[in-house]
Amino acid sequence: MSRILVALDDSRGSEQALEAAVRLAQQDGGRLTAVAVLEQTGNPALDQLAEDVKTQATDRLNVLLQTAVNYARSRGVRLIPILHEGHPAEAILRCVEEEQASLLVLGAGSRNGDAGLGGTADQVSNHCPCTVLIARGAAQEGRDVQGRHADQAESVPWADLTPTEG
Repeated sequence: MSRILVALDDSRGSEQALEAAVRLAQQDGGRLTAVAVLEQTGNPALDQLAEDVKTQATDRLNVLLQTAVNYARSRGVRLIPILHEGHPAEAILRCVEEEQASLLVLGAGSRNGDAGLGGTADQVSNHCPCTVLIARGAAQEGRDVQGRHADQAESVPWADLTPTEG
């Protein structure tokens, strides 16, 4: 049984990564964990000043993780959510080690829609001790997971699931 870790943020590539990770967990009954990272600036003074922004970001990431839990559950997969703080690449690599992941699934691209791996995926894939799967697909080409162009698309299936306590 594999130990799959999927890194989530609010990017389209992250949507692809979650879908791929859930499919893999369905196929082999693997353990699925999702990590979202509350990015810190590295400047303690700035991190302290923006406490209300940090609270809002934490709330948003918790909703994202709970939505992912619901999506996985709707596909018959148990997903364990984890929220880390810090530099995204470092936090993801730390989580890989803590969870003893055998596979890390990342989305390609960046949150601003740039093509390519994206800075975090590039850093993580170069330093990860386990196999890394970079999920690409329709969402990377301006299309949703159903293949519809982004301006014609509704939200992705897993994002439609309302977070619930669970």
